[in-house]
Amino acid sequence: MSEFTCNGISRSFKNFQLDHISFSMESGYFYVLIGVNGSGKTTLLNCISGVTDRFTGDARIDGASLKNTPVEYRQKLGYISEARPFFLEKSLLENGELYREFYPNWSSGDYLRYLEHFELNPSRQVCGLSKGESMKFQTAFVLAHHPRFLFLDEPLDGFDPVFRRSFLDLLRDLLDLDMGILLSTHITEDLDRMADYLLIMENGKLSRCETKEQLSDDYADITGRNARHIRDLLELEHRGGAR
Repeated sequence: MSEFTCNGISRSFKNFQLDHISFSMESGYFYVLIGVNGSGKTTLLNCISGVTDRFTGDARIDGASLKNTPVEYRQKLGYISEARPFFLEKSLLENGELYREFYPNWSSGDYLRYLEHFELNPSRQVCGLSKGESMKFQTAFVLAHHPRFLFLDEPLDGFDPVFRRSFLDLLRDLLDLDMGILLSTHITEDLDRMADYLLIMENGKLSRCETKEQLSDDYADITGRNARHIRDLLELEHRGGAR
C-alpha cells in the first residue's frame, strides 16, 4: 500500500484563493474530486502534481516530498490534464524516448502496447492530436512509468460514450493493481458505482472528504431519501445542507 498526503496547500490569485487544502489517500481506492466550475479543482491538481510551484504547503507520496525531493515525488505520480508538458513538434515515440530516462520504472514495451490499445500511431506529432487523443496519449505515457498514484483532470470530456466506458474499465484494472486514482470531473454519472471517496470543493476550500457511503448516509438523514447519483450529494453540499 502507498499513501499520498498533502498539507496546507494554498495559492492566491487576484480574485480567488485556494485555502489550506489538506487530505490523504491510499492506493487501491478511487477518489473523485467534484465541485462547480471555478471551485479550485484544477488549481489544486496543478499544485499537488508539480505543474506549478507557486503555492505554499507540501505534498508527499510514501515520504517523497514535492517541495524537498520533487524528482522522486514525480516518479511516483502520473498526471493527465489539458496542460501538455511534452515536445509538441515531436512524435509520440520521440517523447517517450526523451522522457523515459527520468523514470526508473519506465517500460518502452508497455508504452507501445498502450499506444496500440488506444489506436495511436507512435509516429504522430503531439501537436496534431485532438483533445481526446491527447488524453489517450498522456494515459499511455503515465502508465508506462508505473506511478503509485494517478491524477486526472477532466479526462472524460474528450471521449465518446463508448470509449469512456472502456477507459473507466481500464481505471478499474489499475485499482486492482493497487494504484490510487484521483479524478476531477463534472461528468459524474459514469462514476456513481466506482467512487470510493468524494472530495467536494467549494470556493477554494475542501468542504468534504468522505467515503461515498458516509455522504450518502448524511444525505438520507437530511432529505429522508436515498441519493441516486453523486451529483445529488454535490447539490446538497452546494446548498450548505450536508453538515
